[in-house]
Amino acid sequence: MWYVMQVRTGNEEETVSVIRQYAAGSGMGDCFLPKYEQKKKYAGAWHIVQALLFPGYVFVETERIEKFYMMLKQVPKLTKILGTGEKWTSIIDEDLRVLNKLLNGRRIVPMSAGYIEGDQVTIVEGPLKGLETVIRRIDRHKKTALVEMQMFGRQQEVQVGVEIVRKERGDKQWLLQT
Repeated sequence: MWYVMQVRTGNEEETVSVIRQYAAGSGMGDCFLPKYEQKKKYAGAWHIVQALLFPGYVFVETERIEKFYMMLKQVPKLTKILGTGEKWTSIIDEDLRVLNKLLNGRRIVPMSAGYIEGDQVTIVEGPLKGLETVIRRIDRHKKTALVEMQMFGRQQEVQVGVEIVRKERGDKQWLLQT
């Protein structure tokens, strides 16, 4: 089961490293940071970079959350496992289904590619294919899309990488430079 832990924003990588040191060899589970790929232009060329999908959160995969939590009490970092009341709550199946569709085996959301025709977005490749209805906004210049999903008990918008390779308006078509 997957659980979510809230940590101080900006300290996610360091927190995961410390937790992994404490959990090494325990067999209690693993913690990770879901990321997404995005194209950025620097040094005159486009590069694929990775960014956190959920800043301020660390994900935990374990079947023994109580023991994992007791181990976390030894970690000298701000950690709080999300839940309801005093009970830890795993990510619900529907949220996990969407996350698993987006994430690859390395727990990264790869770039998607698509086109815009009028007001309609069509994704032709990548994890957003078939999920066009959850796209709320596309920033063609930053090559990102805001995707709305249910997570942490509320509607949340997350940013993922998408490249729009063509935009059509009526009888005119523009091929976009990448």
